[in-house]
Amino acid sequence: EKTADISMLPLNRANVSVTQELDLNRFDVMVGLSGLIWWPYGNQGDVAARERILSVKPMIPTARARWQFGAPASFGGSIQIGAFNYKYNPDAKDLGEYLYRSGTYPGFLWTNDGWLLMNRAGNYSYGALFSLSQMGGLLKHNFSLFMETQYYPVGDFSPGYDFSVNTKWLEFGGGVVLNHYLSNHPSRLTPKNDDNTFVRVRIEQPDTAGGLDTVAYSGPKTLIPLTGPVVDTQEISHWTFKGIKLMGRAALNLGRLLPEGMSGTEDLRLFTEVAVLGWENQPLFYEKRNERMPMMAGITLPTFKWLDVLSLQVEYDKSPYNDIFVFTGSSVTGSARPSLPLWQATPETDTLGNNLYDPTGKLLFKAVHKDDFKWSVYAKKAVSKAITVYAQAASDHFRLTDAFFNASNVPLTASPKEWYYLFRLEFALR
Repeated sequence: EKTADISMLPLNRANVSVTQELDLNRFDVMVGLSGLIWWPYGNQGDVAARERILSVKPMIPTARARWQFGAPASFGGSIQIGAFNYKYNPDAKDLGEYLYRSGTYPGFLWTNDGWLLMNRAGNYSYGALFSLSQMGGLLKHNFSLFMETQYYPVGDFSPGYDFSVNTKWLEFGGGVVLNHYLSNHPSRLTPKNDDNTFVRVRIEQPDTAGGLDTVAYSGPKTLIPLTGPVVDTQEISHWTFKGIKLMGRAALNLGRLLPEGMSGTEDLRLFTEVAVLGWENQPLFYEKRNERMPMMAGITLPTFKWLDVLSLQVEYDKSPYNDIFVFTGSSVTGSARPSLPLWQATPETDTLGNNLYDPTGKLLFKAVHKDDFKWSVYAKKAVSKAITVYAQAASDHFRLTDAFFNASNVPLTASPKEWYYLFRLEFALR
């Protein structure tokens, strides 16, 4: 739940990165080291003392080896392994990049990793990437095999593929990720514990006449009403983390219509991206595919070279679940259903606080959709070869990291009226 008010609270991040690259013709290696100076988020209980202490977190921004082959003008590609940032949608400055920056069950989203708060519209990947370019870059393919390192169950590999077709006026592409399809511990993908068990049962309860009656219940096993014994079990199944993610995107480049010499390379691009975070439906929480379909649209506005980029993005995501406590909580239970109670979706109750059910006994949930709409404005200006200035204002999936190194369970910008702004000054020595 939201536990801290961060209104008018200044947030500070300072990051120093050093990278070294060894280039041997078609083979190159890049290794980097960075240090992030940060202040933890959250002002509750015994954590408060820790939040007054400036913290330093070492990071490895990149550690990869790459081999390139072919000729870029016709047919070529590369193979790289290690840790590196991967980005398939060049137009996504904040929102989007759903194929890798999301879950399936539940299909949570994020726009930063809780550490670095800006320019994170990509996936920090561990694994291997095979890229192939045909017809001088007209058609591009990317085959990925990335490992999950942050969210439960960690250690799994997810095969992925995406492509793009690039012309002067139009760019479009698509992709698929088989989330958690190569698991080190297959039993963790579909836990058999009560918290992850969906049941359809009949329960014996007293009726108004003082006798006994049987009523139906459909929902998590841990929420079965305790007012009577279970007399009939009709169905038992388990939610799974394993799922298929699909993505499609397109961009229309109208910058060529602007006066020559007065426009930048990204001016006047209209773009969109849509994803399905889990193709297969599952009981109760994941019965509607349209509730697992985030949709993003945006435009890079022309500034006639006053700025390098001025991008406006909006997003609509109907999902009532965006809580990641089951992935980051101090006591991870291994449940592929949303945390309960949720600040976004809690069981419907009557005036006495009793859970409500539909005529078939299905547990009812409040569908709170105040967080369905997101927006972001992003700007970039290179002052010189060494200095670049960035700015961003957004109501997105903004999460911060607490003193125990956990990202906030829910986005801190829960509605379009809750937003933040950031400035970033970057110095680069090459």
